[in-house]
Amino acid sequence: MTDVLDPADPRALLRRLAALERRVRSNEVIARGGQYAADEGGQRTVASAGSFLDFTSQPTVTVAVPDSGRIRVSWGFTGFNSNTGGSTLRLAVAMSGANTQAASVTSSASVAGDNNGAGTDPTQPPISATRIKIYEGLTAGSTTFKLQGRISSGTTSTHSIQDSWLLVEPLP
Repeated sequence: MTDVLDPADPRALLRRLAALERRVRSNEVIARGGQYAADEGGQRTVASAGSFLDFTSQPTVTVAVPDSGRIRVSWGFTGFNSNTGGSTLRLAVAMSGANTQAASVTSSASVAGDNNGAGTDPTQPPISATRIKIYEGLTAGSTTFKLQGRISSGTTSTHSIQDSWLLVEPLP
């Protein structure tokens, strides 16, 4: 039997329920011209600290921005950065095509590590973070939206991006 959940593990059950809710919501959005992408189950990292960077299997979608110039973007992930107690892991949206915009700290979903900076301490259990942003004043046309990751400090061995997802919905 595959994909069996342990009922004694509430975090696993909550993650599964959240994934199911995202799938239901994404089907509604796709029916209205939106797009959904996810990397469920993967453990991904960004190569270095300080900048937003691409990561393996990062969720990416291309959507036709409507004449209204309005798009709702929802995204999230589960992860950690255990380099120090204040180290962060952030995911943000970058745009290219008819509209261009770099990923930014001010428009990111973020989690922080908590192992007091000692590399021998156990890592923080993964934490989930989500963000919803409405973009207005965009140019109508084909635009690619992709998640990029950023760590404030640490290396590929001190953080993990898991279950990242991206939902892009044109608005009237």
